[in-house]
Amino acid sequence: MTYSTKQLADLAGVTPRTLRYYDKIGLLKTQRDPDNQYRVYTQTEVDRLQTIRFLQLFEMPLAQVKVLLDGSAENLTAALKQQRKRITAKRDQLSLLLTTLDQTLEKGVDTMTDDEKFAAFKDQSIKANEQQYGEEIRQQYGDDIVEASNKKFRDMSQAQVAQLTALQQEILDALKPIVGTTDFNTPEAKRVFKLHKQFLQLTWPSEQYSQKAHRGLAAMYVSDPRFSKYYEDGTGKAGAAETLNAIVRHYTR
Repeated sequence: MTYSTKQLADLAGVTPRTLRYYDKIGLLKTQRDPDNQYRVYTQTEVDRLQTIRFLQLFEMPLAQVKVLLDGSAENLTAALKQQRKRITAKRDQLSLLLTTLDQTLEKGVDTMTDDEKFAAFKDQSIKANEQQYGEEIRQQYGDDIVEASNKKFRDMSQAQVAQLTALQQEILDALKPIVGTTDFNTPEAKRVFKLHKQFLQLTWPSEQYSQKAHRGLAAMYVSDPRFSKYYEDGTGKAGAAETLNAIVRHYTR
């Protein structure tokens, strides 16, 4: 069975204009009816459109959808597994938020302790970090170290979490004016290193910190665009992650 552009648009819940755009960018090519040369869609295109619509549920850009559909089945499967991991993490966050909401409704905001109020938010921070960076840091340091670090953060008091948040901003503020420098023997560069080391010692298990581990993490800031983006956004300057990495390497030689 074949479908005209309008028929397939009605079936899939999209506009004919959308299908024409998909054809234009090579995402969903039409066939030509040999009798009249009208554009038609065969079962192959119908199946591909169904997959396109499915992948769009994950807010994938069309360019990424096209790469996945034109690539191997293994790449598509890997992408779907990654989406499953992301959705599972989001589900867990919502479940945790719902639990906190139920506790608040049951006890009342005024009767909850500060620790109870902030416990769920610490867990959400851990889950968000796992969702964004978990795979990389677990490969780098192993599950035991990551779990111990998560436990250390979970056990922090409200004041300690506030101190950690302030320290993160202090690192960005200290790094900003020296982004791009090649002179790492200055007091400013040394201060950035000390602040960053202090941050790691607060968040990592006590036995985990070493100069080698510090260098390894700083190298990841450069090799992984997500880490680089954090420091570029935080300082407002390109090359911030590269500067921090260079400072860490200088002081951990």
